[in-house]
Amino acid sequence: MKSAIGTTESGLSAKERWGKVITKRGTLVGMILILLVLGIRSPQFFTISNLLEILKQGSILTMVALSQTIVLVAGGFDLSAGAVVHFVANLSAGMISGGQHFLVVLLLGILIGCIAGVINAALVNQLKIPPFVATLGVMFVLTGITLAYNQGKAIPLKGYPEFSYLGQGYVGPIPFIVIVVLAMLLAMHLYLKKTAAGLRMYAAGQNPQAAKLRGISPSKSLFVAFVIGGLILGLTGVFHASYNYGSSAVASGLDFLISALAAAFLGSTFSKTGELSVIGTTCAGMFIAALSNGLIINGVSNTAMSGILGSILVISVILSVLHKREIGQVTIF
Repeated sequence: MKSAIGTTESGLSAKERWGKVITKRGTLVGMILILLVLGIRSPQFFTISNLLEILKQGSILTMVALSQTIVLVAGGFDLSAGAVVHFVANLSAGMISGGQHFLVVLLLGILIGCIAGVINAALVNQLKIPPFVATLGVMFVLTGITLAYNQGKAIPLKGYPEFSYLGQGYVGPIPFIVIVVLAMLLAMHLYLKKTAAGLRMYAAGQNPQAAKLRGISPSKSLFVAFVIGGLILGLTGVFHASYNYGSSAVASGLDFLISALAAAFLGSTFSKTGELSVIGTTCAGMFIAALSNGLIINGVSNTAMSGILGSILVISVILSVLHKREIGQVTIF
């Protein structure tokens, strides 16, 4: 029953109730509506071949976003993520074209990613440099090394079926890379939600001071998060080179970074508590890939995608902030 001032029995006005609905379910509803509109405008969007292509495209983005998510969960921030992927992709393409076995390339890519994670963690934990500044510096260093390595030229790969299978192969009707992402998603979900180390990581990221009082080391959690995140990025770089049949001369790291952050923050709005989660990140990552694909099919220039992705990131952060405030929290970092 409504009162004279228009409030409901729960004490909330209609406007407040709609506000709650929007902050809790608006993201998901909005994503579904956007994809439906894209599909209606271009029937090609919902064809099986295009959906499989979206899954492959989204897998690369989702891997980067998952690496960002675990670092964010631990209270860190990694601006070097895209640069790590781009560097490893170029190095992988160069080594494969030079005759190196793809397993050696895969292991080296993972190792480089882990080293990048260790360096980021050391800059933040030992030298006490803010994560934003530390990882920004690493990003510029890696971008310079990549340009020195490829001399500003693309490194194409053709005729390497074993290596190409990583990013382009199928297991039955399912792209192999999608299976890898699902395995990664399951492993990270179990680690973060079902192990003591993962729960400590959440505690350290949400409130470092309180975590210390409970005997949890925020710096140790951040170190582990950076290394795991780096491992994922190294693996992603190898798969990226395989998916693209080589590496591009254009520095794509910034686009990866923006998209990955947008996926992480957008995914957090799926949770009732506004908590970062690998499941939410994966769903949001696939949505962003589908959106990019759909916009291009509908005639939007590829050159406009950076601006669109940046807008998605801003909207994602705003939604995350609103959701956090709805449950009584103020900050998202």
